[in-house]
Amino acid sequence: MWFNYSLIIDDDLLPNNPHFWDRPTPINCDIVRIVGILLCIAAFVGAVLNGLLIYSFIRYKPIRSSSNVHVLFIAIMGFIASCTILPMTGTSSIYCKWLYARAGCQFSSVIAFVYGCSSCYLLCVVSVSRCYIVIRPFYASNVTIERSAVVSCFAIGIASIWAMLPVLGWNEYTMEGARTSCCINWYDRRLSYVSFTYFLFIFVYAIPLIILFVSNSITLIGLKTMRDKIEQGVSTILSRKRIQMERRIAKNIIITTCGFIFTWTPYAITLFVSAFQGKDFAMPPLATFLCACFAKSSVIWIPLLHISTSTQYTFTFVNVTALNSQSASNQMEPEKQNDLLVLHNKDGSIHIRAVDKLSPKRKTRLTNTNSQVH
Repeated sequence: MWFNYSLIIDDDLLPNNPHFWDRPTPINCDIVRIVGILLCIAAFVGAVLNGLLIYSFIRYKPIRSSSNVHVLFIAIMGFIASCTILPMTGTSSIYCKWLYARAGCQFSSVIAFVYGCSSCYLLCVVSVSRCYIVIRPFYASNVTIERSAVVSCFAIGIASIWAMLPVLGWNEYTMEGARTSCCINWYDRRLSYVSFTYFLFIFVYAIPLIILFVSNSITLIGLKTMRDKIEQGVSTILSRKRIQMERRIAKNIIITTCGFIFTWTPYAITLFVSAFQGKDFAMPPLATFLCACFAKSSVIWIPLLHISTSTQYTFTFVNVTALNSQSASNQMEPEKQNDLLVLHNKDGSIHIRAVDKLSPKRKTRLTNTNSQVH
């Protein structure tokens, strides 16, 4: 099961040497080429899905909610990843060697790092925000679109700082075992390299995973408790309709989060196991390569899961009818008032009744009826 990377690593050939980047893959080229073709297809599909999510957010105002702002930023990062790291890895895999030299390796690694880390952080942010709204509904007005956008930019900024650390000297970006993609140097046993690997495991994987699990669990437990109280006839802060809406949003967030974890966890396990075991007892290059490609395919699964589990989207991509009804409901509800309807009875008495605000046509019809009765 274990693989000795000393067999394919030439310690005398340094990254400064151009021949370092021209070496062919040690894996069966036919397998690598098939995966490369699939990555190119995934790049196109990911660009389309994430691009349509971005377009729908700009085009349809009802979609611009605080929780969807975080999804928008995930879609933006996914669109960038679909147009950069997937085509670079895909084309290199088709040619069975890395095509973009050291600068391309660092560029694709930084983009991949920022995309993976920021997506994880943004999912944490949206989970915590929904948890906050459920457990403190009176303060839900604090979660605005503007603040959500600021927090999302902050999360991407933190991920960008982490991604630049290997460029600045804490670890480094180099080719993976398959030599058609790049990542951090996990097989070097120097302290600065090993410490960065542990840093990634704690702050980019373990802590966000704990936050996702705890926040979503609290949200579901809180909604279940409120629903049970309503069924028992006890009044709650949130109405039954609001609880159902929050449950749908929570379900959408959890499914999207599970999709992200499902695609990135195999790669994280192979990377960290290899780093902890050392290059003499690492995971085989083919396993690491396939897990890395599967992780990069999350540019497809995250928007696809979000679209399929959200009630605002249908197979025509955007459920315009649902959005229009939601928009009309949001506009009518704050303006709902009571009018006084005066009815003159035949005996000369006057009957006054409070009614909901009526449309002009309805008022005219009632006035005409009242005049006939009078």
